[in-house]
Amino acid sequence: MRLISLWIQNLRILEQVEISTDADLVVFSGLNGSGKTSLLEAIHLIGTGRSFRNHQIGDVVRQGCAALQVRAEVIGAQGGKSVAGIEKNRGGTTRFRINGEDVRTTSTLAYHLPMVAVTPDSQRLLTDGAQIRRKLLDWLMFHVEPEYNQVHQRYRRALRQRNAALQRNVAGSRQVWNEELGTTGQNLHALRAGQLHGALEMLSKVLAELLDIPVSVEYQPGWKTEADLTQLLARTWEQDRIRGYTGVGPQRADLRFTVSGSNARHALSRGESKLLSVAILIGLSRLLAEKTGRKPLLLIDELASELDQQNRARFFTTLKATGSQIFVTTVSDELVSAADWKRILYYRVIRGKLQTVLK
Repeated sequence: MRLISLWIQNLRILEQVEISTDADLVVFSGLNGSGKTSLLEAIHLIGTGRSFRNHQIGDVVRQGCAALQVRAEVIGAQGGKSVAGIEKNRGGTTRFRINGEDVRTTSTLAYHLPMVAVTPDSQRLLTDGAQIRRKLLDWLMFHVEPEYNQVHQRYRRALRQRNAALQRNVAGSRQVWNEELGTTGQNLHALRAGQLHGALEMLSKVLAELLDIPVSVEYQPGWKTEADLTQLLARTWEQDRIRGYTGVGPQRADLRFTVSGSNARHALSRGESKLLSVAILIGLSRLLAEKTGRKPLLLIDELASELDQQNRARFFTTLKATGSQIFVTTVSDELVSAADWKRILYYRVIRGKLQTVLK
């Protein structure tokens, strides 16, 4: 996948921007508040329909304007060109278009232009609860396993219905929802397990590239899978009724990272934790490319400035090995390791305006 041009209107400080992005590495440099992160935000909107910075669209639309628009020209994995666009207004209405035709779901958009954002908040992969790691796992499964999205949606519906029955204490429906949740849960787990061996191997490889400390990764499915999930749900009905939600199943799954048996969150330094978070995202990106031939765009926001020179060099070497198109923001061009990249574009961002930098 490759994004070759980008047009933005009325997104935060960016009134109107039109640039070429046809390069292996695109670097946006500028002071804090200049608008460089907003450029990554625009690309993220094209691929996901949402901002990675703020869930309130009113904060994303330029002040005094009714709506924002972003449009990008894309070259797909097979070499075909397409144009993807998104419009969001302050009222919350969103319109997606691909090649001039309306698109109804964000999943279509995500499949058309897969991407991964690495931001200062990416460290939440370690510090926050399991939900954020499950979302990342679901992102990978959506792209590599055609059946996954349908099975996942069916499971989520059954989970909502069972939890509602628990909270209303509707005992008569327990068998129906135990069976539905148990069957779809085991199907969901089987799809995850079918991909996880390769995923964990790839994660371990990238962890070794970026970190000197050996980090182990383990998938925890959310219940002891030697037990039949339907029968387990039946046995735990009363316990679940008391707490008001379902306590076992794929919705409790997690990826656990450890150093010598201790949680990596507590065993690593702040800098090492950041590199671990980055390695997780890059590893899954590389696995997606390996499984599907579709290399996701990588959006890197301000990370290089938080690494020392040695770790920056390792970081950019690992980035380049993905074969993905990379977009980086930085306070200084000098923080970007540019060796061996075939084509690089540099832009300096000043109060929402872009200047091409020649190197």
